[in-house]
This record gives sequence, C-alpha cells and structure tokens, in this order.
Amino acid sequence: MNGYKAPDIRSGHGICQEVRNIPGRVLAVTMDIPWELFQKHCAWTPDHVYMVPDMDLETVEQAEKTLPPCDTVVGIGGGSSCDMAKYIAWKRGCRMVLVPTIISVDAPLTNTIAVRIDKKVTYIGNIFPEELLVDYSLIQEAPPDLNRAGACDIASIHTGLYDWRLAHEDTGERYDAAIAAEARECLVELDRNAEEVYQVTPKGIDTIVDLYRREVKFCTIFGNSRPEEGSEHLVAYNIEHITRRHFLHGDLVAFGLFAMTRLQQHEHEWMVSLMRRCGLRYICPDASRDELRQALLTLKSFKDSAGLFYSIVDKIPITPEFVEDTLAALG
Repeated sequence: MNGYKAPDIRSGHGICQEVRNIPGRVLAVTMDIPWELFQKHCAWTPDHVYMVPDMDLETVEQAEKTLPPCDTVVGIGGGSSCDMAKYIAWKRGCRMVLVPTIISVDAPLTNTIAVRIDKKVTYIGNIFPEELLVDYSLIQEAPPDLNRAGACDIASIHTGLYDWRLAHEDTGERYDAAIAAEARECLVELDRNAEEVYQVTPKGIDTIVDLYRREVKFCTIFGNSRPEEGSEHLVAYNIEHITRRHFLHGDLVAFGLFAMTRLQQHEHEWMVSLMRRCGLRYICPDASRDELRQALLTLKSFKDSAGLFYSIVDKIPITPEFVEDTLAALG
C-alpha cells in the first residue's frame, strides 16, 4: 500500500487531556495562540515548550539540532506546529502525538512536511502521523471561518478529477478509475455533511478529519496528489506567487474552484452551492480584484514556467473576457 499507515485518531470533548499520560521526556511544539488556548483546556507542563517562529527550512533544521532530547514530540496547533513536530519526529525517530487546534489544512494527516525555501512552499520528509488527539472543544475555540476552510482540499477533488481525466485523455497520463471513484465518494460525503461542517459541530469536525484521512490514503496509494489537486490549486499557487503574501489556503483554493469550474463548464452552480453551505470564502477577501485578475490572466504562463501538471488551462484559453465575467460573477 505504498507505505501508508493509518493513524490512531482519538476524538472527543477533553481528549487533549491525554497528553498528561505521555511517559518520558516530552517536547511540545506550538505557537503562542494555540498554546494559550490549549492551556485553557489542559494546564500541562511538558519538559520543554518550543514556539515555532516560521517554517523556513533553516529555522526547522536549526530547531531540530538545538532543541533538547525527547522521547515524544507533541505538536499542538495548526499546520506549522504539526509540520514542525513531524520534522523533529522524522529526524529523531521518536514518538509523535499531534493535537490539532484547527482543521483548516490536512497537515495533521499527511506524511510530508511543508517548509519554505526562498519563500516558496516545498514538501520534504516522509512520516505518517500515527497518533491524533482531536479535541472538539479545543477546535471549536478557533474562528469558525478557519475551520470551515478545511473543506477546500476535499472540494478540490471536483475540479481535480476533471483535470486528471482530461490529462489522461489528451496526454495519456496515468489514471486509476477505482481511486477516482473513491475520491468522488469523499465529495458526496462532504456534500452530505456540509451543514455540520459549517456549524463546526463534532460531526462536522469528524467529517473533515476522516475525509482528510481518506484523501491522504488514496493519494499515497496512487503515488501523488493528482486525485485531489487540479487547476484550482494552480490558481492558489499563482496568487501566492504574484503577491508574495500568506493567505488562508482555503480562500485561495475556493476562488480557484469558483473560476475553474466556470472554465471547465463543470457543475459550477453545484460547486458554488457546496462552498456556500460549507462556508468557504470563494471571494478570497484578502486579495484585491486586480490580484485575482492577474492570477487568472497569467495562469497559463505561470503553469508553464513552473512545469506544473496538465489541466483545463492547457485546453481552453483564459481570455480577458472570461476573467472579467468571472470577477463580475463573484459579486
């Protein structure tokens, strides 16, 4: 199964208290806000607490080399905290427990580690998280918009599958119908539980976490993220490339979904409905309309220069008229 390891996911109100029972020397890896929230739910003093300043490769490498020895590293927080914990556990071969305080990204379930090299996100490492403590009360402390954003990398299966099939038909790229069917089931499950996701209920939290788990599993079996990642992610990457700013990942992908379902002419109205019901902010509020315009107009050249995968962007030209119509449709 290409090395996939299913995680032990324990969820419930107050489940984060289990960290108290971890034996040996414990290193907690976190950030100011999640640590403060965590302490409200579990007043705990590990052997050492490290606050993650950033995920630049130099920072990550230096932290691993200089932090004290530990038997277990506990990652508490969002993507950066979980990824730092994964890096340390990967390098040291120690036990790792992840306590996500937010479900906006799939970092607590993936086997790779997102680091920044020259301000560009690069994925390194290979360590599957084996223990997750999903505390509903802790996650519900985060702003709802941030948790709702977690639906984006499941919703992206919609455009991703279209682009993958297109690449198979046009270029002969490897395609797996069984995995595509598994991925499509994740979309059905997200659609079925959209209201729970929007309300950030325990069922909504479990839905996102389980869909992440399923997505990571079938992408690992296939060998890459093709079943989940399509032209909507190209849009996200290009906005980051143009602006050199950090955004909520879900906002970028949601705008990509809005635009690329129009370009694909692929159930655009259903996707907009799904995003609204899940609470995804497809208007991408932290980007200007001109930045969104430039991201679409330069998408093909960006994709070509970066050597990224074949998609609808290679099949249908993105014209100024299409871009203006898309921005007008955003409202």
